[in-house]
Amino acid sequence: MGPIEHARQWWQLRTGEEETPLDGDTPAWIVSLGVHVCVLLAMAGAITPAPEPVVPALTILQPTDTEEPEFVEPETLAIAEEPTDSAGAQSQESAEAAQAVAALVAEESVVTVDAAEVLDSEIKVAEIEDVVPTGLEANEDFQVQGDVAVGTSGASGAVDRLTAEIAASLEQRPTIVCWVFDQSVSLAGQRRDIAARLDRVFDELGVIDAGAGGPQLLNLVYAYGDSVTEVVGKPTRDVAAVVKAIQSIPIDESGVEKTFTAIQDAAARADKMRESRMSRNVMVIAFTDEVGNDEQRADEVAAFCRGKGVRVYVVGVPAPFGQRQVQMKFVEFDPKYDAGDEQWAVVDQGPETLRPEVVRVRSGRQTDEPIDSGFGPFSLSKLCAQTGGIYFAVHANRGAAGRVSDKDTAPMASRLRRFFDPEVMRQYKPDYLSAAKIEEMLSKNRAKKALVEAAQKAQISPLDSPQTTFPREDDGKLALLLSEAQKAAAVLQPKIDAVYGILAAGQVDRDTITEKRWQAGYDLAMGRVLAVKVRNDAYNQILAQAKSGMKFKNATSDTWVLEPHAEVKNVGSQTEKFAAQARTYLERVVNEHPGTPWAMIAAEELASPLGYAWKETHTGVGKREMGSGGGNDNVAEDAKKKMLAPPKPKRPLKNL
Repeated sequence: MGPIEHARQWWQLRTGEEETPLDGDTPAWIVSLGVHVCVLLAMAGAITPAPEPVVPALTILQPTDTEEPEFVEPETLAIAEEPTDSAGAQSQESAEAAQAVAALVAEESVVTVDAAEVLDSEIKVAEIEDVVPTGLEANEDFQVQGDVAVGTSGASGAVDRLTAEIAASLEQRPTIVCWVFDQSVSLAGQRRDIAARLDRVFDELGVIDAGAGGPQLLNLVYAYGDSVTEVVGKPTRDVAAVVKAIQSIPIDESGVEKTFTAIQDAAARADKMRESRMSRNVMVIAFTDEVGNDEQRADEVAAFCRGKGVRVYVVGVPAPFGQRQVQMKFVEFDPKYDAGDEQWAVVDQGPETLRPEVVRVRSGRQTDEPIDSGFGPFSLSKLCAQTGGIYFAVHANRGAAGRVSDKDTAPMASRLRRFFDPEVMRQYKPDYLSAAKIEEMLSKNRAKKALVEAAQKAQISPLDSPQTTFPREDDGKLALLLSEAQKAAAVLQPKIDAVYGILAAGQVDRDTITEKRWQAGYDLAMGRVLAVKVRNDAYNQILAQAKSGMKFKNATSDTWVLEPHAEVKNVGSQTEKFAAQARTYLERVVNEHPGTPWAMIAAEELASPLGYAWKETHTGVGKREMGSGGGNDNVAEDAKKKMLAPPKPKRPLKNL
């Protein structure tokens, strides 16, 4: 269809008429012209260039001239040899420091949160006992609240550390410090020393002569004995008044020390002095040298202080290893009493654990002497641990390198013969848990349970001065002597076997123990009990063998002497097997727990032979030595004493 025909159809559709302008005589040139015009217009549109886009005008603002800061080259470049106080991704360790760091290494990071720092409302939080931060990296500088293994040689050293604790609290917010003092006779000298040092402490904190803009430190002072006394009951910034009040605390000679009651009373009083936890921190700092007569209130006081957000710090004494009581060297200072020689008073300064963990075995050697446990009494240490405070175990002889004799023991200090590095002992911290949780822990491990049950038994005593000399007048009399000596061993054997049976029942779970303290405790107990058993059994068996007859090699010999011997042989395979097991346990303690009380005791046990051997000698059987007579010197000495003036009375030691 041509263009003309298309045009006709378009016209007919638009007008509805059959005839179009193209019909009839319409000139052909008009049609041709129209077609060509359309073609030309189409071609013109294809070749005509597009108009150029309009570019908007830009206004450029020149910056004002600024003077570059002058670079000043430092004269010297100093690099600190000590690590910086701050740590983080911008520290010297760079990216490595941004990793999770904590006191312990663990796959999963755990961070303890002090609810008092976040919330100030009555929201009940489930009790978390002894949670230590853990991370993928261990950091020795990581500070863990609730430290219980800080050993010092004097209370003044503890006060210096407390200065840093108070300063840290003041950086956070205003603080109330409750100074709580034991009024006992034995702590009188320490109170004077502490009062004298507080001037320096307050000066370092910047609170002496500080104006309104100075550190916001308020102080309360409490004293306790048989009762609790508010020495400074109204919070004060007058540090001179605080020092004077401490110096004026009288001595309480009742012998009663209500330590936990005093701590709670002070905490309650301070808590009333603040509008909320977020307004002021509260620290209770108690000074004492015994556990206290109200120890049964320990959990109650810990829960109260923890609930109020009060941290408790105790400047106390080290607990004797595995013992409740220890002797203290008392030197009289009051002129109304007889100064004389020092006296040794029995005081309660332990134990370091809730349940006993040390099987008592008397050896007659230095292992029987009281030694440092590395920690304070359990109840006071647990109170500090659960409230985020610190327990300071103070002993004047702590720096001694070896055994401390009675002569070298400092006045008013306990008779602890040896001390151990607090940094080593941190790995052997007791379980500061509730009684219920400790029982639950024991029920899950038979080795731990066996150790505690065996430790509760009466002390195991080896043969007390066993007979070792057997003169032979004739075979009958010799056999009678040997039989009598066996009776002592026979009486002791059931007691030893009973304790061994308890410990042996826990062997199946020994390898599942992961805590160093429990590992050392169980292995030492097994090693020592087995050693006592071997010595007793070997003694009994070697005497039994001797009754069958023994012949002297030397014609002049007339007496058999039984001497300790390193080897255990010819006394039965079972006894020899037990001897090998004893050495295995004891050697493992020495090798795996160096520098600890367990290792020291195990080493001394290994140094004592397990077996016996016969030696023949000549004693002149039948001869009897005559007594030396005399004794008149004592009578003369008594006569001299009667001529002297009546002595002054000695202070009752029970009231120290």
